[in-house]
Amino acid sequence: MPAYLEGKVVVVLGGGNEAQRAVAVALAQAGAAVAVAGRAPDFAAEAALHSIANELWALGRRSTAVTLADESAAAFAAALNQVRQELGRVDLVLRCEPVLNA
Repeated sequence: MPAYLEGKVVVVLGGGNEAQRAVAVALAQAGAAVAVAGRAPDFAAEAALHSIANELWALGRRSTAVTLADESAAAFAAALNQVRQELGRVDLVLRCEPVLNA
């Protein structure tokens, strides 16, 4: 697969769900370093974010998991600053959350 996003850093916001995982994996396969970010109100939610980040490392891509304290602009800015510190920059932010409960 061509590395269309080689050298780019993408933040994928979500809740550690399968949609977020699938998008993060596709971005990593396209060459991006990926930060998976989201609110983690409990240990299971935080573990889900770290699990996705670990999967991306296993694919050979830099990745990190970032937990947002809440949904405020300040928490979002702090999360982006953490990504910049860990991965060097931010090129794209995607919000990846389901809109329907089936």
